[in-house]
Amino acid sequence: MRKLYVALAKWLWVGCVVVAAGAVVWRSRDDVLRMFSQMPLWLMALSFLLLVAAKLLLGENARIAAAHSGIALDYGTATRLYNLSQLGKYLPGSVWQFIGRAAAYRTHGASYAQIRDALLTESLWIVAAAFCIGGLLCGPALLSIVHNSLSSVVAWWLLALVAIGTLGVAGLLVWKRAAFMRYLRSAVPTLRAVLVQTAIWCLLGGSFWVLVQACDMDAGLVFSIGLFAAAYAVGFLVPIAPAGLGIRDGILTLGLLPFAPAGEAVAVTVVARLIYLVVELVLVAIQEPVARLFGKRRCDSGSET
Repeated sequence: MRKLYVALAKWLWVGCVVVAAGAVVWRSRDDVLRMFSQMPLWLMALSFLLLVAAKLLLGENARIAAAHSGIALDYGTATRLYNLSQLGKYLPGSVWQFIGRAAAYRTHGASYAQIRDALLTESLWIVAAAFCIGGLLCGPALLSIVHNSLSSVVAWWLLALVAIGTLGVAGLLVWKRAAFMRYLRSAVPTLRAVLVQTAIWCLLGGSFWVLVQACDMDAGLVFSIGLFAAAYAVGFLVPIAPAGLGIRDGILTLGLLPFAPAGEAVAVTVVARLIYLVVELVLVAIQEPVARLFGKRRCDSGSET
């Protein structure tokens, strides 16, 4: 019965993911279908492969963060747990990915303090790197696009949100300054972590840029990497949006408006989201049988000796 409940839970999880992504695709289905028919298949395959490489490096980032907090995991285990838990981000609340990984880390003997520090460190590295890369590569250009594309009322509303968020962070620093500084000092990335983060965002942004180029848009590689990093960072910080759904896509669409009509910009971001989802599902579907196969081989070789 336990295996049956686990299997049902996994399928329900995947079903929620498909419904959430399908709602976005359905709203822009005409532009998406036209864009798919125009995109060369080899470019979509290249975008897919770049995303796979990025997801594999995100598993290495999770392993480094876990080791940084005293949790010893091999690369295969860390990557498998990371990719499996990532499906939880599509559920409302944006915490299920962390709950799933925390439970998995507990089965590997990690303490609650180690799990907390590992997940906080990993998230801090990802978000900080995304903000830095996004701000450096396309920050001024994105601000100009926002200023030129939005009405003054919306612009002031966004500015008010930023101000409220800044005040909230400042208040948190004053209230929990000691704890925050302790976490900040303990989460200083190693050189390996910095190199992995750099490669991750180059691959993620490069995957998005390939799709942009497939649609004959003039957005450059550097701008595309920065735009994707900035959109990812903002989407990550919005807890009511599963996997940044709607937030990340809106920023990507806004960033592409100078290079294409709104419908085509939406179509590119939807295709990018769809390929990202397919990569996550494929990795989870493949890695479980592979892990069982290698586990069986290890057991067989052990019994032979």
